[in-house]
Amino acid sequence: MNPIDEPGVLETDAVVVRTMRDTDLDAVVTIDAHGSGRRRRHYFEKLLERCVSQADLQISLVAELDDQVVGYVAGNLYYGEFGIMEPFATIDAVGVDPAWRRRSVGKALLRQLRHNLGALRIGTIRTEVAWDDLELLAFLKTEGFTPADRLCLECPLDPTAPGD
Repeated sequence: MNPIDEPGVLETDAVVVRTMRDTDLDAVVTIDAHGSGRRRRHYFEKLLERCVSQADLQISLVAELDDQVVGYVAGNLYYGEFGIMEPFATIDAVGVDPAWRRRSVGKALLRQLRHNLGALRIGTIRTEVAWDDLELLAFLKTEGFTPADRLCLECPLDPTAPGD
């Protein structure tokens, strides 16, 4: 019998999820490059430095199958921002190796992240997604994410415009 078919065993149980380490940088960069089409090593060096090395409480995770890193979720904890005093977590980056998608890797990462955040009494996870990243939007919807009550606003700056 397949262990996943046993009563009480979830499909995500086959995925090993552990705390992200600095040594996971190469795997994270490679997974992101498969999804984004470009290598963003410097970005992920800074992200892991902030999310792993400098975090007071580290919440970032990686997923392993067959002894290799096949997915990651990098995030941070906040205890108030923009004048609102409420604890929440952010997902700053998430990715699953395309060869391992649709095998519950993302579900396992989010399940463990929710479990860890619940133990810390964090009630909300926030993230931003490109409006045309339909695959990620669909995944996050299945995981219970909905549009937030706040709008993310931006103002493009023209460095060549004369100042007032």
